[in-house]
Amino acid sequence: MVELVEQELCIVFLNQSHIRQLLKLEAQCFTLPWDETQFSRLMTGEHFKVLGMMECGELRGYLSFLHVRDQAEIMNLAVHPGKRQKGLGKKLMKALLGYCRIHGVQWISLEVRMSNVPAISLYQGFGFKEVGRREKYYTDTGEDALVLQLELADALKLPFSQKI
Repeated sequence: MVELVEQELCIVFLNQSHIRQLLKLEAQCFTLPWDETQFSRLMTGEHFKVLGMMECGELRGYLSFLHVRDQAEIMNLAVHPGKRQKGLGKKLMKALLGYCRIHGVQWISLEVRMSNVPAISLYQGFGFKEVGRREKYYTDTGEDALVLQLELADALKLPFSQKI
């Protein structure tokens, strides 16, 4: 009898040694993936952070963000296509909120494609609110972006199931 064991997932901060895995996941998830130069330049700075969801040494998802003083901006959130709808995005968001609370972040913002309903739903579930739109923001389709923002104090008011 063969027993199947669920592989353990862990969230770690990624660094330059993870760029190849980031590029592979980017290509699977985005129509306008970042390239090696973009990751390399940002990862050498002190404000750019990447939380990675690892499973058996393989990158299954990541959330990149900029942290400057009391503000954070989510740059990208990606989950491997074969691992979606399993709560990985939610776990990455919870890890980000934990980081932000520890580091005194008051506001988190992001842009998201208007057509990306699953992502918008995820963010709204954490209390993000629409604060604006950027017309023709995405160069590949000319699609508008929603600008979402979360005041971290609002995240504390979420139902217990959403709290960290």
